[in-house]
Amino acid sequence: MRTAPLLAAAALLTGAPQLAAQDGGSLGVFRDLTGEWSGEAWIIMGPQGKQTLTQREWVAPAAGGIVITVRGLGTERMPDGTDAVRHDAFAIIHLDHDGKTPLMRAFTANGNWMDMDLTILPAGYDWKMNDPRAGEVRYEMRFDDQGRWVEKGYATRDGGTTWFQFFEMTLSRVASAP
Repeated sequence: MRTAPLLAAAALLTGAPQLAAQDGGSLGVFRDLTGEWSGEAWIIMGPQGKQTLTQREWVAPAAGGIVITVRGLGTERMPDGTDAVRHDAFAIIHLDHDGKTPLMRAFTANGNWMDMDLTILPAGYDWKMNDPRAGEVRYEMRFDDQGRWVEKGYATRDGGTTWFQFFEMTLSRVASAP
């Protein structure tokens, strides 16, 4: 008797993604980002101040193309020639059950995770969050005229009256998606 509900649930779970996958444009720019990217970034963090990083991003489709994964790794070259990891994050981007609303959940190496407000635009995307340490944070990603991935991060601690830039990366594609 329990088999019928399980089969019905399985049919719903396998059928819903098929509908979302047919809507290829809903994840728009993330499909254009698939592959490996690398370049320079800078970030202002706490007492360390401004740090210059080598930033790498890997973007790949998963689960039949209905999910996009993004892994970001930022390293700083130390005086002894080694690279210290300053940023290590992983995000999952997908559509909500309505097949239209983009969702993003990001995880960091220090054990934090957040659900972001994500807006996909024709030539980029914006995402934002509230961080208890930094206040309201927003990122804006656009392609520049050379086809590079340019993303800038801003924060406000006064409810949006004053914003300050704390992050920027400019990445070039170094490998296409397999």
